[in-house]
Amino acid sequence: KEIQESKSKEMKSAALIIQKQMRQVFARRFVASLLKKMKEDEMFQLRIKCATSLQTSWRRFFWRNRFLNHQKRKIECERQNNTKKREHLRQKRRLSLASLLYRDVIRIDTTIATVSIHLYEDVQTTMLLKVYVPSTRETFSFRLNENEVRECLERALCSEGRLSWDEMLKRDALNELTKRLMIRNVRGRPIFLFSRRNIVERGLLIKTAVLQSCGEIFLLSMFRSPYDIVFCTYQPSTRLQLRTKISIPKLSSWLNQIYAENRTTWSSSKNADASFISEPALRLLKQENQPNLIEWLVKRVVIRENPKHGKFELLFQYEAEEERVIKLVTKIQSQWRRIKSRRAAKSQTYTHWEKIYVREERMFAYRNTITDERQWEKPKLLGEDDLPEPVDEWRTEQIVDPTTGQVHVYHVNYGTGQSSWLTEKEAAVLVQRRYRSKHESDLIGKKKLDLVDVVNALKFIQGARDKYDKDPNKLANIVNYALLCHCIDLDFEKARPIYKEAMKVSPNHPLIARAYGIYLLASCQLPRATSFQTACRLFNEADLADPTQSKFHSATEIYFRWSVLADSKNPLALLNFALVHQCIYKKYEHSERLYRAALAADPTNEYVTENYRLFTEERYPGGSYVSLGPPFSVYRRSTIVEERPEWAEWVKMKDPMCPKKGFEIYFFNRFTKTTRFNEPDWKLVWDARVERSSCVSGKTTHWQEYYDPRTKTTFFYDGYSK
Repeated sequence: KEIQESKSKEMKSAALIIQKQMRQVFARRFVASLLKKMKEDEMFQLRIKCATSLQTSWRRFFWRNRFLNHQKRKIECERQNNTKKREHLRQKRRLSLASLLYRDVIRIDTTIATVSIHLYEDVQTTMLLKVYVPSTRETFSFRLNENEVRECLERALCSEGRLSWDEMLKRDALNELTKRLMIRNVRGRPIFLFSRRNIVERGLLIKTAVLQSCGEIFLLSMFRSPYDIVFCTYQPSTRLQLRTKISIPKLSSWLNQIYAENRTTWSSSKNADASFISEPALRLLKQENQPNLIEWLVKRVVIRENPKHGKFELLFQYEAEEERVIKLVTKIQSQWRRIKSRRAAKSQTYTHWEKIYVREERMFAYRNTITDERQWEKPKLLGEDDLPEPVDEWRTEQIVDPTTGQVHVYHVNYGTGQSSWLTEKEAAVLVQRRYRSKHESDLIGKKKLDLVDVVNALKFIQGARDKYDKDPNKLANIVNYALLCHCIDLDFEKARPIYKEAMKVSPNHPLIARAYGIYLLASCQLPRATSFQTACRLFNEADLADPTQSKFHSATEIYFRWSVLADSKNPLALLNFALVHQCIYKKYEHSERLYRAALAADPTNEYVTENYRLFTEERYPGGSYVSLGPPFSVYRRSTIVEERPEWAEWVKMKDPMCPKKGFEIYFFNRFTKTTRFNEPDWKLVWDARVERSSCVSGKTTHWQEYYDPRTKTTFFYDGYSK
């Protein structure tokens, strides 16, 4: 029994060991299968990313090539259209020159004009007589048909028979047409007219009448021939002549059409036209019914103003009806095209527009994905529907410059409204460049140089050298060369004898006096006190001779300012420009900025340091460059002596290194950076402070509390006593 129990225990332990081993085997297999699936999933994701990137690159390449091809085709089409237009204009000019028969210059009264006659053979042969008046640059045109030309020439040449075209196209015959030109002066402006007097229409005069239309009186004349009926009107107030005609076949068809359309209506109407009821349409054309035909035609003649050019025109009732029908048809067609295009545009709105978020305004806008057009309002074609909200994802967009065709890339997230155009390095470089540009513009001026200005300046400088070499005795050459050595070459020793020679030739010239005075100060000529007094005397004499500095302005731009533009880091160039603003234009603040720039470029330059020392000493009361207060550079070495709440932004300062006794104390404005030796006008200070402040409380009492945003403090102010 014990042996059996031991065997069972051994078998049980063996079974447990086998189970443990099997579980480990199955676990290893399960883990291996999981790892294999994970690797397969990673490869699948990697393939998807690669495929997506390849598709994106291909689409970008495809659409870019398609856009470039479209641009090429568009440019080619425009070039072909321009070629066709130019060819059409050439053809038109050739036809105009080919049709020219006569050209001459005539004089009527005191007006000279150019007359040209052209011959056109389209539907019927016509002549166009043009009169051009050079004094008013106006052209008057008169169109004459064959009958009018023939009638004029036959009467003028006293021809016994019918003239041929060869006889009418001779220069002597065409000259007779120019003799029918008349001139009228209307409000001082010459108006040319062509006299058609004694030009008889074909056929017999069958009717004369007076018509009133559009508030004007017209004289009507009717002429009937076997082929047509002609209507002529004459307006006495403006001497305007109108003419129209209708052929006999056209009149017959018009009569039959009206009779057929309104036969039943006229038979039952009391107000019907008696001529049409009693006579058939074709009978009106007979000679015995001519009075009825005349009455019927006169009722259907229309005189109206043309809405396009505002001139009177003569036409029949059926012509006016045809124009009205054409306008109605055109309007219906335009309405149908509008409805059709609106439906097509609405179907494309969902694909061409998307919704974007504008971060600055905190609201949504709408963007056209093709033209990149943006607007706040929803596209009207959407109606009550709306586009889906944008997805929060970054996209790379491209924009093409229409002038250069260059493609620019930027990144944007339409879901959050963020966009990125530059990298941090590029943005930092741009800020530094803008700061340096602003600093230079504050010193030199806001005018920028381009290549043309540089070329002109270099030509002028080289020309000054060449002219002085050719003629060194001419005063203009001496002055230009002295300024060139002084400002451009910065050679003070070379400029000294040239300036002295110019002063000997013309000692009272304001330009030479000012330039020589600036040279004396810049070169620190010994003894310095005598040089300073001489320079001040020269400046005063130049101000008396030229108080507006007009003669010195060109020298400032060409020499002094150009030297700074050519080398803005040169201390001597900055010194010369500072002396110009200091001594000539009295702009002491600008001069101080130029001095500081020169000292920053070379703090050990003796010319700059000596002139700046003299400039600061003379700015105090009693000096030559007196200002309201000491220069701003004094503030850095000064200490605050006293400040009061009622002074606001003003404080009392003390300069321990003041070069003149009695002027150590001054007032300083911490916001405007201005200084004053005397106390400010406290009434003006308080008025400005109250104006910029906002009332906080106390509106019901005479004492009101204000908040000053500049000093960020509150104060009380009596609004009644002030």
